[in-house]
Amino acid sequence: MNDTICAVITGSGGAVAVIRVSGPEAWQCALKLTKSSNGPEVNRVYHQKLFDGDFLLDKALVTYFKAPKSFTGGDTVEFACHASNYIKGRLLQILSDMGVRPAKNGEFSMRAFINGKMDLVEANGLCDLIASDNAASHGAAMNSMEGKLSAEFKRIKNSLSELLAQIEVRIDDVDEEMQPLDPGYTKKILNDVKLRAGDLASTFSTGKFVKEGIKVAILGVPNAGKSSLLNAIVGFDRAIVSEHSGTTRDTVEEIADFKGHKIILTDTAGIKEGALDVAEREGMRRSLNAADKSDIIIFTADTSKKHLQADHELWNSLKIKGKKIILACNKKDINFTPPEFLYEADKVVNVSSKTGEGVEELKNSVISLLDAGDIKADSNLITSAVHYDMLVKTEKELEEALKALKKDLGLEFLAEHVRRALLHLKEIIGEVYADDILGIIFSKFCVGK
Repeated sequence: MNDTICAVITGSGGAVAVIRVSGPEAWQCALKLTKSSNGPEVNRVYHQKLFDGDFLLDKALVTYFKAPKSFTGGDTVEFACHASNYIKGRLLQILSDMGVRPAKNGEFSMRAFINGKMDLVEANGLCDLIASDNAASHGAAMNSMEGKLSAEFKRIKNSLSELLAQIEVRIDDVDEEMQPLDPGYTKKILNDVKLRAGDLASTFSTGKFVKEGIKVAILGVPNAGKSSLLNAIVGFDRAIVSEHSGTTRDTVEEIADFKGHKIILTDTAGIKEGALDVAEREGMRRSLNAADKSDIIIFTADTSKKHLQADHELWNSLKIKGKKIILACNKKDINFTPPEFLYEADKVVNVSSKTGEGVEELKNSVISLLDAGDIKADSNLITSAVHYDMLVKTEKELEEALKALKKDLGLEFLAEHVRRALLHLKEIIGEVYADDILGIIFSKFCVGK
């Protein structure tokens, strides 16, 4: 925190790059680079020349921020220069010669956290925002970064803090001058906080889908129309299609957008018994592996043909995986007849890859089966596994507190469980933390953030 750091904070490509310098020597470094004798005004942008010794290196827009009014909360200068690799490289080298070291992954954001510019939930939202690639993940990340999720955590924490204060003051009241703790009031507070923590934790499954995407594997016997279905869903010819069985030998992955959700579709090789070809067997192994990793399976059946025993065998092998399965009755444009057998599918959709009929219904079925419907703009979603784990631990401690209250085990037992629940909430927000854990959290950020 006492040294000065720098990094390019813009992505590759484009005509302009921004280099951020933050720390106690940031302004002095800028004055040397610009050969300025007069100190700049705070929070102003200047069009200045940047010098490499006596040589003109570039003309840039230079913005000066004075602590604490900067992203990091420390003195900061940002150089918006031309994005030449040579210019960027020389600027970073000149800064290094001045004693400025390269910033580590997420170090600017970590300084912002330490300086009180954001809490850990907001920092997690910032990281998610940078990685967001669809409307749902963007909305969830913005809620976190803007402090809406933090506000809910803090409301829960404040309720527990007030209750703990009421308990501890009575523990210290050795002369018993205060009114005893009201069991009914205490139970109400504990149940209310436990419910709110549980409600937040219950959003993790949806939050995980929003952040990471929903993995969908398209499976079926050879020549069932899996690749044609993939192409119909994504709207272009992503997979090679042929009338010959076994055209697809490897998995083919494509990302699609279903109602603002990121969907990771995997087309797979057809699965059948008795495959002799080594490549074909490897393709089927990868198909089953894709099924294991998926959140939902689209089982594709060619309903223009009489049902084969292979469909039954494959269906039975997939059912035991415990996944949600949509039965896609494909090729319904060719002499469509309903399947003669009853599939125990979670959803049955009649589709035609040729005409596109049923494709939208198939997309809607994927979202509805996983309870990942339209995300409201003000929805608070838990997208971090760490936050989810802490919320589960909070719930458990509150459950133990309720048991202690019911069994009248004494205020000390009650206080201990409330204190532990409160600690987990403080860890989520970042009011308490270990330095090594902090390093792990911010190392997930990119350099420059």
